[in-house]
This record gives sequence, C-alpha cells and structure tokens, in this order.
Amino acid sequence: MSTNNLTCASSHELARLESSNFVISQIVDLIAGIITFTFTYPAVQLTLKKSIFQWSTKILILQNLIYAIIFQLSYGLEACILLYKHFFMRGEVCGILQTEEHCAPYTKLILCTISGMIYGQTGLMMERACATFIRNYKAKKAIRIGSLISFLVLFCSLITPKLLLWDDPMDSALLGCFMLPRASNARSTVYFGLCTFLTLFNLTVSLSLKRYNKKLEYSTRFKVGVRFRKREAIDSTGTVCFLSLSLFILMFIYSVGVCVLRDLRPYITITDFYFWVVWFYTVPFFAMLLPILLIYRIRRTRSNRVHLLIGMSHEKYSQESHIKQMQDMWS
Repeated sequence: MSTNNLTCASSHELARLESSNFVISQIVDLIAGIITFTFTYPAVQLTLKKSIFQWSTKILILQNLIYAIIFQLSYGLEACILLYKHFFMRGEVCGILQTEEHCAPYTKLILCTISGMIYGQTGLMMERACATFIRNYKAKKAIRIGSLISFLVLFCSLITPKLLLWDDPMDSALLGCFMLPRASNARSTVYFGLCTFLTLFNLTVSLSLKRYNKKLEYSTRFKVGVRFRKREAIDSTGTVCFLSLSLFILMFIYSVGVCVLRDLRPYITITDFYFWVVWFYTVPFFAMLLPILLIYRIRRTRSNRVHLLIGMSHEKYSQESHIKQMQDMWS
C-alpha cells in the first residue's frame, strides 16, 4: 500500500478529529503543558536554594523535572498539529494520518520521557533508602550515589522504547504520533500495567522508610543534632511519598481505565470509546503536577521546620548540654 493511501483517514478517524471532545482534550493538555513550564522555574529555584534536600535528592528531582518539560514540549507540539488539522484540514481525507515509521522517533521520545518520570520516582525511593541506611551519608558520598542512580534512570528510560517497539513492523498510520503503533498495543498495555505496580511499590517502600525514620526520631528525642537530621530525612522521604502517591493514582486511572475500555470495546460504539480514552491519558497531568507538588511540599516543609525549631528551643536542658546540643546540631 502506498504512503498516500496509508495517510488517508477512515470515517471513524475523521469523526474523532472533528469531535469537540477531542479538541477540548488537546486544549486541556496544552494548558497542562503551559502550567508545567510556568511552575518549573520556581520549583527549580526552591529545590536548589530553599529546600533541605541533600544533593543526591536534588539531582534526581531536577532530572524528573527535565523529563516532565521534554514530555510536555513534545506532547504539546503534537497537540498543536492535531488542532491545526481540526481547524484547517477538515475537508481533506488524505494527509490527515501520519505513518508509524515517520512517528517512530517521536514515539520513542514520548515513551522515554514517560519512563523517565516513572523510573525517576523509583530512583528517589532508592536514594532515600541509601540516605536512611548508609552511614555518614553526606556531601560527596550523596552526590556520587545520586549521580549513579540518575545514570541508571537515564539508561533504563532510553532502553525502554527499544524494548517496546523492537519488532514492530511500523506499517500502519496514526492520527497522532503520541499514539503507540497498533502492533505494539498489547505490549504497551502490559508496560503501563507494570508501571502502575512499580509506582505502588515505590509508594509502599517510601512509606516504610518514612515510618522507620519517624521511629528513630522518637528514639533520639533528647539528642537534638540526631533528631534534627532525622527530621530532614523524614521531610525528604515525605516529599517522595507525596509524589509517589500522586503518580500511582494517575497511573492507576490510566492503566485500569484503558484496560476496562478495551474490554468494553465490543459493547460500546467507537465514538464512545474515543470519547473516554482521551481523558484516561493522565501522563500530562502528572507532568503538570510534579513542579506544583514540589513547590507545595518545600514551602510546607520550611514552615514545619520553623515550628519544629521553635518547639526544640522550648525544651529545657542544662546550660552546658544545651550549648553542646546546638553545636552538634549545626556541625
């Protein structure tokens, strides 16, 4: 079949492109991208200058933000192309679709950034485990470990698209390049299901680390320096938990929603299927929430830290022990 015939849209695809629901979903995704760009800069500034995160945590958070920005840029570009087709190519049938072969680099980039955001949460969980159990986890050691985990996240995110698409013939055409090739649909369903379980695992481990650090904080309540450092670990791990919970909820909505729709496909119209499937694609919303949630957590942590220091200052010590504790605290 010629390329021209491949790019000719069916009546269902034309109806989808012309539907107001599809247009609204693309506009909403564009707005999500704009919000991501708007909040990323203050999130980076707060992470670098105002947070109590160790450098290993900062490295991985910044990497996650980079993945989010690249995803929103690439996805937003495709949304603009689809909106252009909706408003200016309504009367055309051929030239509407794009071949899977043409879309391959773009599709791999999208998969890479999605994987990077998910694996990045796993990287943060691993970093928090290292910070909890490795002794003398400070400056140089933290940077080395953070850099190593960041490299592993990058490697895994780069190899994931190749594993998903390695034997795909790329012989069909799609309405948009953010859609996965038809021959890889089954494999992509398994992939997103595994991603959902991975985010649940990240959340479970992060909560366990937070409880462990909380228990240690109570056991060292009269050692101000140790207690203060444990509070830093609790707050950092709490931020990771917060991000993991948000990602798990959104990935659960996506993977379960799409699976349910595919099971119901024989019983519903193609119009109803396309109506709902665009709203179950929640990845743009997590990319949008990432900088917003970071800003919220850092500001809340700073506020809690002030109250904690005030509370510590009201605890009674002898003059000598108080001076020693304060010296240990800031050493």
